[in-house]
Amino acid sequence: MEATYPFHPSFKSIVALFKENEKFKQTRGLMELVSRLLKSVWESSDDIYLIGAQHFDLSLYEVREKLADISEMRDVIAKDLWNSTDSAHAQLIDLSKSNKYAQQVGTLLFTASLSTAVNSVKGLSDSEMLECLIDPNHQASDFRDAFTELHKTAWYLHETQEGRSYFDHQENLTKKLQGYAEKAPQNKVDELIRHQLNEMYKPTTKEAYERVLPLPEMDEADAAIKTGRVLLIISPDGKTPPEIVSRFFDGLINKNNVLVLTGEKSSMADLNKAAQHVYAVKKVDNEISESHPQRKELDEKQAQYEHDFQTTVLVVFDKLLFPRNEQGKDRLRDKVLDSTYPSNESYNGERQIIKTLTSDPIKLYTQITENFDALKARADQCLFASQSEARKTDLLDKMKQKTQMPWLPPKGFDLLAQEAFQRGVWEDLANGSISKSPKPKLTCVLVTSEGSPDDYGKIRLKIDVSNAGNSPRIYYQEEDIVTENSPILSDEALITNALRVQFLAVDPTGKNKTGTPTKWKNQLTLRNDFNETARTVELLVSPKGNIRYTLDGSEPRNGMKYDGPIEIGDDATTVDVFAECDGIEDKRTFKFSAAGSDEVLIIKEKPAQLYCPSFKNLDNANKTYEGLKMAKTQNMTFEKVILIMGTDPKVIHLSLGDMTVDAEFIEKSLQHLQTLLPADAPVVMKFKKVLTETGHDLEQFVAAMGIEISSDEVIQ
Repeated sequence: MEATYPFHPSFKSIVALFKENEKFKQTRGLMELVSRLLKSVWESSDDIYLIGAQHFDLSLYEVREKLADISEMRDVIAKDLWNSTDSAHAQLIDLSKSNKYAQQVGTLLFTASLSTAVNSVKGLSDSEMLECLIDPNHQASDFRDAFTELHKTAWYLHETQEGRSYFDHQENLTKKLQGYAEKAPQNKVDELIRHQLNEMYKPTTKEAYERVLPLPEMDEADAAIKTGRVLLIISPDGKTPPEIVSRFFDGLINKNNVLVLTGEKSSMADLNKAAQHVYAVKKVDNEISESHPQRKELDEKQAQYEHDFQTTVLVVFDKLLFPRNEQGKDRLRDKVLDSTYPSNESYNGERQIIKTLTSDPIKLYTQITENFDALKARADQCLFASQSEARKTDLLDKMKQKTQMPWLPPKGFDLLAQEAFQRGVWEDLANGSISKSPKPKLTCVLVTSEGSPDDYGKIRLKIDVSNAGNSPRIYYQEEDIVTENSPILSDEALITNALRVQFLAVDPTGKNKTGTPTKWKNQLTLRNDFNETARTVELLVSPKGNIRYTLDGSEPRNGMKYDGPIEIGDDATTVDVFAECDGIEDKRTFKFSAAGSDEVLIIKEKPAQLYCPSFKNLDNANKTYEGLKMAKTQNMTFEKVILIMGTDPKVIHLSLGDMTVDAEFIEKSLQHLQTLLPADAPVVMKFKKVLTETGHDLEQFVAAMGIEISSDEVIQ
């Protein structure tokens, strides 16, 4: 440093880059160049510690001409570094920052780019540039920021593959993009703005609006608002709301269907300029291949221009207008658009609008159940008004019209109505109309059989009640008519072996009227007790009944009256049995193999039922799904099915009772319920009855599943 003082050591290296230029006579040229540099320093008002190439004052004619003579880059100086109108790119940057960092950076890089030799080294790397510029009064970040801005706007600044920045006669990508931007057809720019706005605010959840119309014709907006809630993006005009929106809103019928995104003041010129840049970069994108040296820079420019466009949009369109009723007058209320979002996420315009509308003052309610009371009260007031009932279509029309009514997501009114029906505060009149003053309901008892009667005809009944308040009284009567003088059920279940039981629910509050009794009837269950040694069959029926039977295959209803064990001899025998009691019947066929034979008698060609007194099990997930797969192929159905999934404490127990269900239904039920449990949760399927199209199908099924059956469990 002492050897070069007062010059910066780098100055010698920079001069060496262009000393071989044809128009630069080394000794004389160097003296002239240094004299211009010293003149620049002498006339400068800045504190300069070490003189470097950045201190050339391009506002001095002789300095500017000397550098231009060496390089023949007068256009570069005029466009990017200095001109008399202060419009060069570096000047504009410095004017905006009130410093001279960009001009110093540009002048330094320009001086390092003066070589005209073929394949010469030009320019400086970032570290070399900063090494030349830093002094006690300036930080590296000052110059780095200035370089970043200059790199964005300069027309002749380039970068080598090694990362050296230099100026050249040839225009760079920035200039090319600028040219395309300036010549962009206005209709294409308008189209691009609409497309970009549509993408930024595209309704995905459709909670706040179903459609977006960027910068629309108002006739188009009017047509769209008739069918659903619409976001209109309108150019600001300095008024709130914009005059065109105010006139449009006043003439609307469906005033509660309009949402406007606009701003305080018009900055559409800035948006138009940002859109021109996006248009230009898309245009150049079609011209530059993936392997082109400028591809990386183009991708960076594209990201920058897209970001600049989005930033401009957020500045221009920063206010929402939504319908309200204030002091009896329909108005568009303005609210600043919430622009805060996680830095690690991309901007989502719909999300920001929802966030704005769901904060105070709230216009949009996305949680129906949590806000039910307030929403129901508003619906009663705004939609029903003085009417006690109305057609649903009329209510939906009023939701579009009444600005007092909050907004709900798609199907939000259906969810509100369903919740109101369930709570009993609205009534579905089943004719397309809804009443906000439901008529008193009739109490009702719901009886569910839990399993099948045991050998003595006893069965457990689960009792539920609807429309009877929180503390209903449930009367029951076995084998007789129930009244309010009958016994009161003390539990939610009743164990009985009666043939018939009646139930009656009473609402102690008197809010609901007492309904008609629920009548339940038991079922007869026939079974047998076979004595293999004596070859006798004892027939039994529970809970009680009279039994008739035949041994020749004829109708047992007309058969012999059973009065004791039947001797069947040593041959294979079929006993058809009929039981009846007080109008309740059951019929079974019991097959018995010949003496000494273990064969289960099944007629392969005839339809068959497997009817078991106790449950048959498919005791793991693999066997269950394999059994269901086979059952689907053979069109088998099941009754009295129980599905058990999981382990304690997370266990699902589903009983399908007497319903006849096919294998596909069972499989889908299992798959749905298993989503609530770990993937490896145990699965067990139990059943008491299987119906098959042929005896052969039944044989195959029980054999494949390893199910043991007896002849008396097969009905054909």
